[in-house]
Amino acid sequence: MQNMLLAKDSHRSSLLAVQLHLARMELPAAMSALRAFAVARPDKSSDGGSSNLDLAPSNELFAQILDLYTRLRVDVNLANSGLLEQALEMARSATLLEDEPLIEAAALHVLALLQARMQMHHGALSQLSRALELTEGAKEEELADCIQVSRATVMALGEMYEDLLSLVEQMLVKRGRMAPLSLHRLLGSAATACFVLADEQMAPAGAPLWLRCKALHEDGLNVAQQHGLAASALVSHLNLSFIESLVGETGQARLHLDALADPLVQQLCEQFRGAALGIELSRLLIEWREQATAEAWQALLAYEVELRAQNDATKFVREYALRAIARHGQDAGDAAAAVRASHSLLDIYRQRMRAVSSTLSNAMQDVVDLQHTRLENEQLTRQGNRLEQSLAARNAELSQTLARLQTEASIRRAAEAALQQANEELEARVMARTQELEQALRALMQQEKQLALGRVVVGMAHELNTPLGNARMGASVIHDRAVELEHWLQEGPLRRQALSETASSLQECSSLVDRSLESATQLIQRLKALSSDSSQEAAQDFDVCLLVRDTLAHKQPRLDAAGIKCDLNLPARLLMHGAMHALGDVLEELLDNVIDHGLKQASQPLLSLNLQALPKSFDLTISDNGCGISAEALPRIFDPFFSGQLGRSGAGLGLSVVRMLVEELLQGRISVRSQIGQGTTVELKLPLN
Repeated sequence: MQNMLLAKDSHRSSLLAVQLHLARMELPAAMSALRAFAVARPDKSSDGGSSNLDLAPSNELFAQILDLYTRLRVDVNLANSGLLEQALEMARSATLLEDEPLIEAAALHVLALLQARMQMHHGALSQLSRALELTEGAKEEELADCIQVSRATVMALGEMYEDLLSLVEQMLVKRGRMAPLSLHRLLGSAATACFVLADEQMAPAGAPLWLRCKALHEDGLNVAQQHGLAASALVSHLNLSFIESLVGETGQARLHLDALADPLVQQLCEQFRGAALGIELSRLLIEWREQATAEAWQALLAYEVELRAQNDATKFVREYALRAIARHGQDAGDAAAAVRASHSLLDIYRQRMRAVSSTLSNAMQDVVDLQHTRLENEQLTRQGNRLEQSLAARNAELSQTLARLQTEASIRRAAEAALQQANEELEARVMARTQELEQALRALMQQEKQLALGRVVVGMAHELNTPLGNARMGASVIHDRAVELEHWLQEGPLRRQALSETASSLQECSSLVDRSLESATQLIQRLKALSSDSSQEAAQDFDVCLLVRDTLAHKQPRLDAAGIKCDLNLPARLLMHGAMHALGDVLEELLDNVIDHGLKQASQPLLSLNLQALPKSFDLTISDNGCGISAEALPRIFDPFFSGQLGRSGAGLGLSVVRMLVEELLQGRISVRSQIGQGTTVELKLPLN
């Protein structure tokens, strides 16, 4: 127990140190301390369970508040409704804690920072006033001073300059105990109030407000230089250079500009938005005040135009430029420029008021939404209570139902046992029947193979019979002529006429034998093609459209002889990687079928070829207006040796070879649509690669 108390005290001490670093604006130290705390926090024990040294809920909330506080200090533009809602929830949670004023003060401080950035200045001041009471009650003077500085900053943002100056007068009485950075921020806020009041009143140079403004900035510069606050000194030099160049002595302004020319200061300038722009504005203003020439004045006006293109983070520099032009326009003899600058300042003020109005409107809407959400939560709570009562009654009903279901379950188990036995018997019968069907299927497949083989053998015998019969007849005649010629030679001298007739007969018979054997050879080659390896032809790149045009050009004499008109619809080019010769053979065979069969009897024969390119494939359609194919013959057109003119023309192998080439070698698909008297359409769907 003692170890746990010591650990909790250690956690709180670490978090209070982070809060103090933030109060002093020591951001690197605060971030480092938070990282060290996150690494060392004992949220879980090594075995995955809860540790005896778990972080207390109050410390957990404190750590979350300080993490958001640090993020807001690091990013001065960080503010949105989501973070505001998160800060509100933290503040509510901190209020519920007992005797934890510093945690509540930190939560209210974070909430005030977000409200101020969202231009909800009065709300921010209200939160800071409560935070100030808590810190003063806890005797934390340094934290109280930090909150007072934040109040001064919010008053400056809300343009409450008179209240701001009164607050600063009270704070400067106890400046000896204040942190240097907090003191510098307080002096800067007061100087800003004096600057705006003096400028709005168009107070002349040397007026008390101007003198007080310069004195506050010089005081802040001295504080920064005494304590080595380089960034704060840079801000003071920038402000003094502009004020001196605006209403003071240009010599003093140049001294401050010269201080900003130091290389180390230049590195800091790069880290501050608008620093370089402010330096250039002071330089141009000094040149005009020293020279009082039209060129110097025009350079100042041109720079103000250039500043219009800057982003929102640096628009304050343009506002300073407009104030300078409005103040000195009359002296420069350019009253119109002064009026324009005044109007621009008025527009900026109006935009600022519209932004405040919009923020307040959004805040009111958020309040309404929050109230609506609370009402919904109350309704949900009441509904939840009703549901609990309903569930209790339902649980009683379910208990009765469960008892009934248990009884039914025992009956069901008996039924399931009987059903399981019946299923096993049924599965045994199904397995036996399946074996019988498999045997019957194998027998049927064997029969189909034998029938297909028989059809092939019959077709091959039929097709080979004619050429082989002709060859035998020619060979027989050659033999008879040879015997007759030998007989004539034995009898005596030959007559020229007999010898000429014999030679002519031998030539005719030899030609008949040659043609018959050639026909038989072609038939055998086509039979081989039906069982050829689909990988015989190597793939290559070629133009499909060029191949189609070349094939048509090759068939053009036959097309012209048959009086066939061609309607060709092809793109200019279509590249394909595949078997070029196989596709050429397919086109040759299909065109031969159209010429020899499809359009042979047509009165006005027409052949149409249409190629449509797709992303990864293409469709090639070949159509004719010929005789068509009967419904009985259409399913068999790809069978080997099937022909509508068997014995009169062709062996019935052409379309069988075509389908084999398309489906196996070209990896595509082929389909045929046809009706008697309405022509035939062949569609090829082929991949490009």
